[in-house]
Amino acid sequence: MGMSGQYGRSFASKLIQDGKYDEAVAESTRAIAEEADDPEHFVDRATAYVQLDRNVEAAEDFVRALTLDETAGILETDMVDDAYFSALLAAAREEAKGSVEAGCRRLASYLGSLPEGRHVKDAGDWTRRLRGELKSEFVKNRDA
Repeated sequence: MGMSGQYGRSFASKLIQDGKYDEAVAESTRAIAEEADDPEHFVDRATAYVQLDRNVEAAEDFVRALTLDETAGILETDMVDDAYFSALLAAAREEAKGSVEAGCRRLASYLGSLPEGRHVKDAGDWTRRLRGELKSEFVKNRDA
């Protein structure tokens, strides 16, 4: 398992704790090059991407982490599922400003990645919100 041993002990996670997100991306990318089958490196990089507001890339890395973890079995999958949905939703809401359907397609990818995930209902609700079919406290004024 390389240096990490236990989740949260990697050099990249230390950089994240120190707020050095660009360095954490670089370190995680280096670690992925050495251990491409270790899901933790993808979680580290995704976590740094979220802090940099690079939610599309974060979501992609969370999916890779969850896919790898089907074999590795080392992640706290509920925590990663939550972080993945959060990044995906941020990306979808951003995309929906340009194209509602693009945002909805982004959300639909959650069902493809995690058909049994914790946020299947949320993905459906947010799709309806983005389309204006479900009023929510978050979308008081859609023209703002």
